[in-house]
Amino acid sequence: MISLLKNKITHSTIFFLVAFSAITLVPSQIITMERYALVILFLSFIALALIFAFRKEFITVIEKTSRHEFFFLIILSLLIHGVSSYFVLNFLDKPALPFDNRGTSFLLMNNFFIWAKPFEVFAQQLLIILLVTRLYKSGMSLNKIIALFVLFFGTIHIFQIFKTDLIIGLGFTFFAILASFLFPYMLLKVRNGYIYNFMIHLAAYDIAALLTWWLY
Repeated sequence: MISLLKNKITHSTIFFLVAFSAITLVPSQIITMERYALVILFLSFIALALIFAFRKEFITVIEKTSRHEFFFLIILSLLIHGVSSYFVLNFLDKPALPFDNRGTSFLLMNNFFIWAKPFEVFAQQLLIILLVTRLYKSGMSLNKIIALFVLFFGTIHIFQIFKTDLIIGLGFTFFAILASFLFPYMLLKVRNGYIYNFMIHLAAYDIAALLTWWLY
């Protein structure tokens, strides 16, 4: 029994890491950000495939959310993203970065960031829901789930150091580690926590864009 649970935890974690890497790297490195409409189609396909394949897990998570709550919170998050992007592009000067942006979307404030980033965050949050709920059902405590997230979700963002510079890369990693504490707790302990996770995740990119364009 213990061996079976360990295998389930291992398989769930490996699936998360592989799928999360694909969702993050395929749009930017293979499809490329310039073809953001194709990226949206790719991410939409992945999201729909995940929802269909694991619909029982998702139904369990969303069944306590009313329809008007769901759409209100998601639309609010998208409006904040849109207003924030509009403000940055129209009222802040393009930053004179002391380093190569290396295709980081919130530094470029390109169409990929404005239109495709919400789809990327949505697909990533679906994977987070799957991993957290499966680990919890396998008997892992919230503290152990958080520790696992810090190890994988938090440290996986270290690669941002190589995409931008040390300060922004460390900032990314720091906030990813904070999210590793927040996301599992919100999902398991807070009503509609999965929606708040999406809102926080997307808002974090908006804040990063605002701060970068303002400070640089």
